[in-house]
This record gives sequence, C-alpha cells and structure tokens, in this order.
Amino acid sequence: MNAIIDELTQLLVQLGPSWGMGFIFALAFIEACPGLGLFISGVLLLATATALYTNDVLSLQQITMCAFTGAIIADHVGYYLGRFIGPRFHHSNFAQRHAERIAKTERLLRRFGLAAIPVGRLIPAVRSITPMLLGLSGVSRLRFSLIDLLACAFWATALGALASGITLAIE
Repeated sequence: MNAIIDELTQLLVQLGPSWGMGFIFALAFIEACPGLGLFISGVLLLATATALYTNDVLSLQQITMCAFTGAIIADHVGYYLGRFIGPRFHHSNFAQRHAERIAKTERLLRRFGLAAIPVGRLIPAVRSITPMLLGLSGVSRLRFSLIDLLACAFWATALGALASGITLAIE
C-alpha cells in the first residue's frame, strides 16, 4: 500500500497543483460519498495531503478548501439521496449487506440527534452513511446544511493540521 501511495504522490508532484487540488477534492468526495466511502480509507487522503504539502505542491489553505468542498458536496449528495429514496432504502440489497454498519449509525443518530453530523464526520465508514440516514429521517434541510457546514470546516481544518503536523514530524 505504501508503494502505491508513494507512486501516486510522485505522479501528483509532477503534475502540479491543479491535479493535486483535484485529487484532494476527489478523495474527500469519494470518502464521504454514500456507499463509496465504505471502501476508501481516510488514510489515503491524509497521506496524499501530507505528501503534497511536504513537497510544496499545495498549501494548507488549498488542501483544506479542496477537502472541505469535496466533503460538503458529498454529504449533501447523501442527504438528498436519503430524502429521495425514503423508507425503501432499508429493504435494498445494499442496506441488507451493510445492516450492521447502518444499525450502528442509526443508534448514533438516535443517541445524538443532530450532533451525529459532526460525530459521524469523524468516524470512518459512518461518515459516508450519516448524511443519507439523516435525509431518510427527515431532518430539516437548513439545520442539516448549517451543522454540516461547521462539521466539514472542522474536519478539513483537522486534516490540514494533521498534514502539517506529520510534515513537521518527518522533518
């Protein structure tokens, strides 16, 4: 896995900032996207962000803004997908295959309510399902958007802090 990340990083360093920003955006989007986020680890995003920052390809501001944008768009795709699908979701093949993860997320939602948005944003795999489940549950669009905006801003800032902190530890 490290060899793949190293090769990818070298390619992005050669391609320059535009490709790096697009890749950070894409990884943040895919990681938070319903379904896809179950298969993409945040480690890949963190490693890529750290490498691009370490090699002076992207600034922390560029990394955090691209990650924020990808995350918030994916969260809203999930939320509106949940509103569109409605109750039929629980009877789908996908929901039955991932019933344990969905049940865990639903327990989190019942326990924390709207606080599940920032909490869910920090938990891998749950991150990609929480917005869709909130859409299924009928949470207000405005409330979801406002809390998700804050949660994504915090998460993207934390990603930048980790990337810069790891860089300092490497040097």
